[in-house]
Amino acid sequence: MKKAFSLILIFFISIFTISPAQTSSSEFEPYKIKAFGLYLFQHKDYLRAAMELERYRYFEKMQDDSVDFIIGLCHQFRERYDFAAASFRELADADSGIFKATARLAVLYNYAILEQWQEIIERGYNSDDEFYFHYLASVKLDSSTRSDSFFQKINNDSLRKQLISLEQNRNQARPKSPLLAATLSTLVPGLGKVYIHRPGDALFSFGMIDLFALLTYKAFQSELIVTGVLSGGLTLSLYLGTIYGSYLGAELYNRNLNNDWQKQLTKLNPVRHNPYWVTWQKE
Repeated sequence: MKKAFSLILIFFISIFTISPAQTSSSEFEPYKIKAFGLYLFQHKDYLRAAMELERYRYFEKMQDDSVDFIIGLCHQFRERYDFAAASFRELADADSGIFKATARLAVLYNYAILEQWQEIIERGYNSDDEFYFHYLASVKLDSSTRSDSFFQKINNDSLRKQLISLEQNRNQARPKSPLLAATLSTLVPGLGKVYIHRPGDALFSFGMIDLFALLTYKAFQSELIVTGVLSGGLTLSLYLGTIYGSYLGAELYNRNLNNDWQKQLTKLNPVRHNPYWVTWQKE
């Protein structure tokens, strides 16, 4: 896929950017193409930078890990994380190279953005930084509890303790059943909202439904048919709304639990603390 992408880029460049007057051999001197590509990269013209550096790779015919890495950054910065992961993967899967370890982390980072959790698991981990993504992916694929032994291969004691604490908090925060919440509010209006720790909403729902139910009863008792029908309709609407609201509230409760865990985990993201691209960006 990567080679096909490179050839397509070169084809379009040949058509649209090279005129007959520009066909001198100097135009194809690789070092000039590379220099122009790096210039575009520093000026955040990432698509054109990737195209020029791909063209450099084609004409140079030699492996240049730094160029390959910058091409990956170009795709990452323009939010084509699939292309970025593919570019970094070439370096990460190489037998050796000064960018191998960094490229491995870059692959995992871009896979995480793409939510390709299975691919992260399959790549395994060689460092504490890589383990962070391994843990994230494992929880996304299987929310069951991780024992402390799961974290024992982490070399950094502080990181190990923080991840263990996060895992314990995640498992102590029990999710709520939306179906049970709806059932409870069906039996007693607002009881499902007590179940999801929203007592204020529960009291409001219970009070309003009882109030309109009483008004309905009084209206029919006084033979005020129209008033009774209207208040009865409002009572039914509030009752059904409370049931549905309890169901949605349980789903929101569970989503917030996951979001809270995700926010705490994100604070430990090694790329957030030490972005692997900072040395390539112009101050």
